[in-house]
Amino acid sequence: MELYIENYDLKKDVYYSNTTDYRKCLRELFHMKCIFNPELEDIDEETKDELLYDEERMSFVMDELYNATKNNDCFNELYDLAAATMFSTDRTIGQAVLFSYDYLCYFHNCLASFLKGEFDNKNEYYLLLKMKLT
Repeated sequence: MELYIENYDLKKDVYYSNTTDYRKCLRELFHMKCIFNPELEDIDEETKDELLYDEERMSFVMDELYNATKNNDCFNELYDLAAATMFSTDRTIGQAVLFSYDYLCYFHNCLASFLKGEFDNKNEYYLLLKMKLT
């Protein structure tokens, strides 16, 4: 059975080699709307990018994804391992870690597999991410 998440772009190829590309990729995955603000025109690009970050959208979609995955043992293991990198046991902290620069490309493939109904403890993307976290 294939699941559906409306607010996250599961079909997007996730590739980035620098912070700018990563941020752009994240915005596209979460369908963030960046509204131009002329007051920010004279600010450096990185600061401008941070000020245009749609935190509300990110939080909403992360909640949607967490609710879809929170009852899956494999995701809970990944959330626990990722949370531990921040000395935490909070699985939502683990989820946030998995959307970070170091893990997004792996985690995105896990989400895509899960939502296609192809995710278990033998899934190649799950195994790669788990290995990276340990």
